[in-house]
Amino acid sequence: MNQQTEKLQGIQRYYTRTIQGEHGNNYYIEPRETCPMYILNSDDRFVVVTFDKNDNYVVVNNKRYYLNKYNSIKATDKISQRVAVLDLDELKKSKGYPYSSNFKHKYTSEFRSFDELKHLAMVQYERNGIPYIKQIAQYNKNTSTCSYIYEPSFGKVTDPIAAA
Repeated sequence: MNQQTEKLQGIQRYYTRTIQGEHGNNYYIEPRETCPMYILNSDDRFVVVTFDKNDNYVVVNNKRYYLNKYNSIKATDKISQRVAVLDLDELKKSKGYPYSSNFKHKYTSEFRSFDELKHLAMVQYERNGIPYIKQIAQYNKNTSTCSYIYEPSFGKVTDPIAAA
């Protein structure tokens, strides 16, 4: 790894956001070119999840784990159902806070355990290797609005994970 990559911490050492398009809102969240092979071949470490914009956390075993620059790379914040790539090793190191279902939002992601998340990671890895997300901005010239489509590596192009 080069010096710049060595200074990065958490998931940033392994994943990056590759921006495309003139407005910078089309991009891939994908492994870095410098990501070691043993990390790329880890089938239970990285997982793509959705979460509610108002939460900014996932719930595991009835505890909130906030998504931050060390344990996740998140897609746009312009819609209610957000998408992120999580590093489960880093998420486990994060502090968990008590969770009450009274605060549940429409897209709050809840998992019974880290084992359930690891299983989801393995299913995603089995589909197409290490997970990544492609964000595509679609402009509607008639209404002058922009919507976003997410294409995860493990899903079909015709079956996006979220659209708004």
